[in-house]
Amino acid sequence: MDLERVGVALRPRQPWEAVDLGFVMARQWAAPVYAAFLTVFVPVAVALHLVFEERLWLAALITWWLKPLFDRFALHVVSRAVFGEVPSVRATLAAARDILSPGLLASLTLHRLNLARSLVLPVWQLEKSRGRAARERREILGRRMRGHAVGLTVICVNFEWVVLLSLVALGALLYPAAGEGGGDILGWWRDGAPGWEIADSVAYLTAIAVIEPLYVAAGFALYLNRRAILEGWDVELSLRQLAQRLVATRALAPLACFAVAAALAFCAPDGLARDLKPPETARKEIVEVLKDPAFQEWRDTLRWRYRTEPRPADESSEVTLLSNLGRLLGPIAEFLMWLLAAAAIVAVLLAARRFLPQWIAPREVRYRPPDALFGLNVTPESLPDDPAGTALDLVVRGKLRDALSLLYRGALAALVHTHHVPLIEGHTEGDCMRAARAVLPTEAGRYFERLVGVWQTAAYGGRLPAAEDAADLAREWSAHFSIPRTRAGSAMAPEGAT
Repeated sequence: MDLERVGVALRPRQPWEAVDLGFVMARQWAAPVYAAFLTVFVPVAVALHLVFEERLWLAALITWWLKPLFDRFALHVVSRAVFGEVPSVRATLAAARDILSPGLLASLTLHRLNLARSLVLPVWQLEKSRGRAARERREILGRRMRGHAVGLTVICVNFEWVVLLSLVALGALLYPAAGEGGGDILGWWRDGAPGWEIADSVAYLTAIAVIEPLYVAAGFALYLNRRAILEGWDVELSLRQLAQRLVATRALAPLACFAVAAALAFCAPDGLARDLKPPETARKEIVEVLKDPAFQEWRDTLRWRYRTEPRPADESSEVTLLSNLGRLLGPIAEFLMWLLAAAAIVAVLLAARRFLPQWIAPREVRYRPPDALFGLNVTPESLPDDPAGTALDLVVRGKLRDALSLLYRGALAALVHTHHVPLIEGHTEGDCMRAARAVLPTEAGRYFERLVGVWQTAAYGGRLPAAEDAADLAREWSAHFSIPRTRAGSAMAPEGAT
């Protein structure tokens, strides 16, 4: 590690100041850090969502669990940029084998829920420590910085939620039906609007992509600060600078030696002998100096350690009834504790066997067809057995508006109940045509668009079509639509537009 090439000022800092330095580092090298992170994160996240298309929550959960894998690529870029070498995305991917070892499996299993993982990740990835050496190294680094690393994790998790909820609120504000009926802009999200699960996953993945590189850089800054304190990097740099100055003045060394020798030659030996003191006198003076309060600094510490030798028996203590009772109840209590733990494990396994299949089962889409669209009743019970024939009869009787209303209601009912198109009350006629185009054959889609256009002209423009045109619409209706019968013999009068 060449400290002279470091791109930040190496000095002992307060932990939160080091965290702030990490955020500055992430902003300074934002382009290469985010490019390397997203190059790995985006393909993996997209692949998981394509594999678990029916259970997107499981894809998001696996993506969250794989965060330590993505963090390694961001740390690779930051750790080299600090020492003056900013790797490209291609170079980072080429070093993937070195980046992912060692400790990847441990970071995804035993240490996945370690709240200080941003501080200990460099121990695996940069120092290449394993086993006992890695444990001791993590313990040394975490003595003064672990609490702040945990705090950094909590802060970044909260920032992820801020980004996630901000994107959800933005989506709710931009959704066409948001805000209808009282200002609950998030009601569409909870009620299962089309595409809400995909939007939820995209918002969460965006939150991870924004915050995670900042989290990695801040944890690496804590690591650098702890090593600077432990190893005296600032002192080492100062000494190297002094050494460089001495190299420049090395030519003057013979002249300095000659000057010192000349000065000693002219010193009186008697004066020097008088100034020298015997060792005993010097020792006494040193003891007197150390008695000064400035040198008297005491610190009491308390720590736990394993006992290596058996505790000696206290011969003066007497055997009492309470001591015998304690020796009797101790093993019993320990046996009951282990029995209770075993019962708890069995209970958890039985509960998982009973409820886990329900939790991981594909969630059914809870869609309830609306009873009315655009003020028109679209339930099968409200339509006659033969909507086309009834509409043609209305055309013959001169009731063109009622005929168009019946045909339009019948088409909407067929889309909702026969083709299972998820229409809601907030949809417009344009939304209905786009949804119908996705499920209907080409001829049926064209017929529906023509029917909607004629109905809009009649309902909103007040211009009725010619009787022959309305009759043609009625004759063609049965070739494209059909209404499922939910009640035998239902034949109700056509409902006019409202």
